[in-house]
Amino acid sequence: MSAQPIPVDYVIHLASATSYDTRSRDEDTIHAALSIFVNGERRAVAIWDGKGWDGSRVEGRRWVSGLHLFGPSSGSTVQVTTGRLQDTDTVEVVYQIINASRDLSETQHDSMSSRIHLSSCAGADDVSAWDCLGQQSAVIVADLPLDSCDGLVAADKLVYPALQLRRKTETGDTVTVNHLYRGVSAPAMCGQSIYAAVVTIARR
Repeated sequence: MSAQPIPVDYVIHLASATSYDTRSRDEDTIHAALSIFVNGERRAVAIWDGKGWDGSRVEGRRWVSGLHLFGPSSGSTVQVTTGRLQDTDTVEVVYQIINASRDLSETQHDSMSSRIHLSSCAGADDVSAWDCLGQQSAVIVADLPLDSCDGLVAADKLVYPALQLRRKTETGDTVTVNHLYRGVSAPAMCGQSIYAAVVTIARR
């Protein structure tokens, strides 16, 4: 009888984002969260604390065009671990980046990620779920106290069979996903945002 593969634990980072254009006319006020679901159950969540560096200056939640890191350059503060996964498990990486002038609670972040998780939208390495999720953005943020130009600027649901992750990382490689998010419908007085986000997945 062949030996069963040793379960693997992964570290998943929401590493950085680039704003090419903002949803608000002058600057966006950014909030971000990363959640992991394993076999349909929420396993972990990390919410950005608003402290960020782009390599030269502290910018916090106020974003204009340019690269932004979710934490110090030594490593993103928005990271979660999956726990040990069997090859038969399915992992969903869910994240949302939202322009919101008011503070958001953990419950509100969880609400957004749950709606993304429950949607029929799905992506992976080379395919983003944004084209699908963007059409549902009003539903995803429905219970939030949003002002005029507030709204989602990026969101995704990346689905991986654990066996696929094992094979992608078995030689020590890191999975890096970089997707572009063009703005969804916004009031005429607002901008049409363009963002990119980078997620990494590595063995722990």
